[in-house]
Amino acid sequence: MLFNLTETEVGREIAEENLNLGREEGREEGYEEDYEEGYEEGCEEGLVGSMTLFLQTRFGEFAGLEDLARKLVADDHAANVARVLSGASLEELRNPD
Repeated sequence: MLFNLTETEVGREIAEENLNLGREEGREEGYEEDYEEGYEEGCEEGLVGSMTLFLQTRFGEFAGLEDLARKLVADDHAANVARVLSGASLEELRNPD
């Protein structure tokens, strides 16, 4: 005759404890992943916002402002901030080659 631990009260308690522990670990892992992803997205959006402000201050409103800001942040944020502040033309920023 086979013994099935899950058919006993102790077995069910152990299974429930493990299930609850697994759920808690899953929630914590999901929270950490969501937090890290949200943090990274927030940082990127902050950089895009500041680059947009630099470009807007220097060149005023123009078509493709936010797209250019995103491109400059993705390429090399710090170097492109320096380029904007040192007087690079809009054409040079759009076409760095």
